[in-house]
Amino acid sequence: MWMKKRYVLKFDDLQHHTVVARRGSETEIHIGDGEALPVDAHTVLGGKAFSLQLGNRMHLVHLSASGHQGEVTATLDGRPVSLTVMDELKAQALESLGEAAGSGTISAEIPGLVYELLVKEGQKVHKGAPVIIVEAMKMQNELCAAVSGTVTSIPVEAGQAVNPGDALIVIDPEPGE
Repeated sequence: MWMKKRYVLKFDDLQHHTVVARRGSETEIHIGDGEALPVDAHTVLGGKAFSLQLGNRMHLVHLSASGHQGEVTATLDGRPVSLTVMDELKAQALESLGEAAGSGTISAEIPGLVYELLVKEGQKVHKGAPVIIVEAMKMQNELCAAVSGTVTSIPVEAGQAVNPGDALIVIDPEPGE
């Protein structure tokens, strides 16, 4: 049986829905509507890079953190690329938060339970930084700030049940956000 995990990859200003499927030692990747490509990856250069074979193509990939949640700077075959990798649920949450970016309010999308607060009132946060973990449908979902600014209100507490539309974190956006 294949174990599948869904991701959203953003690079070159394009967004690609991706499924990584594993069965034993086999790994396949489905990018967009494309066909499944077998994947073979090995660390090289003392763990500082990956030799990555996708289908019949070989790539040398160097990765380094970029400072924002999920963002990395990659050098793919000698070409620098800004790349964001996140699971599909987190991508959907960030996308929906972007719609409310002007207010800086993070709201519950589905019924759940506040699992953990990652910020305090008065704390400064950067866009994309994790601020709260909500448990829904037996999964812990890390929600991130849609804007940079200061946390002005946290109308919930750990262990509290929430419903769709309930405000979870309110952030006063920095000027220009």
